[in-house]
Amino acid sequence: MKAKTKKTKLRLKEYSFQQNMHGYMLIAPAVIAIILLSIYPLLQGIWISFLNYDMTKANSAAFGTFAGLKNYHVIFSNSKYRNAVANSVVWTLVNIVAQLALAMVVALVLNEKLKGRGLFRTIALLPWAIPAAISALTFSALYDTKIGIFNVILIKLGILKEGFSFLGNVQTAMPAVILANVWKSTPFLMIFILAALQGVSYDMYESAAIDGAGKLKRFLYITLPNIKEPMAVAVILNVISIFNNFNAIWLLTKGGPLDSTEIMYTYAYRQAFVDHKFGYAAATSVVIFIVIAILTVIYVKMIASDRKE
Repeated sequence: MKAKTKKTKLRLKEYSFQQNMHGYMLIAPAVIAIILLSIYPLLQGIWISFLNYDMTKANSAAFGTFAGLKNYHVIFSNSKYRNAVANSVVWTLVNIVAQLALAMVVALVLNEKLKGRGLFRTIALLPWAIPAAISALTFSALYDTKIGIFNVILIKLGILKEGFSFLGNVQTAMPAVILANVWKSTPFLMIFILAALQGVSYDMYESAAIDGAGKLKRFLYITLPNIKEPMAVAVILNVISIFNNFNAIWLLTKGGPLDSTEIMYTYAYRQAFVDHKFGYAAATSVVIFIVIAILTVIYVKMIASDRKE
């Protein structure tokens, strides 16, 4: 009886495979492309992280040999790398808090029944649609010591006597870059929150208003409970996006001045393509990959739990 059951299961599997063969053939090119363009480079990068692969010492006998965990040991004992990690934490946390607060305010306003609401929504999305290079160039001009609007206003108000280099000062470089990124990236989070707000029934607000609940109470007891789950998913997705954001810093400051805006991504890029220490750079990239993988797992679990509910 058991033998017949096993044979039946095998036949069903074979039949299922044959039935889905056309589908497998259709997705095969995409799977092959992913393997060649993503998985293979990833595995190659992990392998290089265990090698002595410093191009400045290409003539050395140790070049290309197995280094074990040497590169990883150097990473965590390097003060510049620890600085990059600290900057990455500050960069990510300040960005997400500022973007979440601003996105929430804008989404709440755009969710109201206003005239020209569609036009305002389109305008609010424009910063996100602008290419990163154009956005960086724009803010570089805004921060300019001579013609930048920030300096012009501060000088006219008497706060500054002469032009100040916001991007060239250790104290102001990080806030300046964060401001530029908040302007560009907030619409991404705003659209998620706005979509969640669309799912909240107006009847609930009307009932609460009749019961005497003010705007703050309606926000705290109706809006937030109804959007907290999709918003949490959006926040995790945005954290991954912010952590991955290389362009904003590299195009404006290249990690300077004096490493004050150096994050893990710019640090890894510098080690690979400026200092040509590919083994060490690969090790730093593997650490970044692990962080992103953890955040991605959290994101996927949140999506799965939402679907179950």
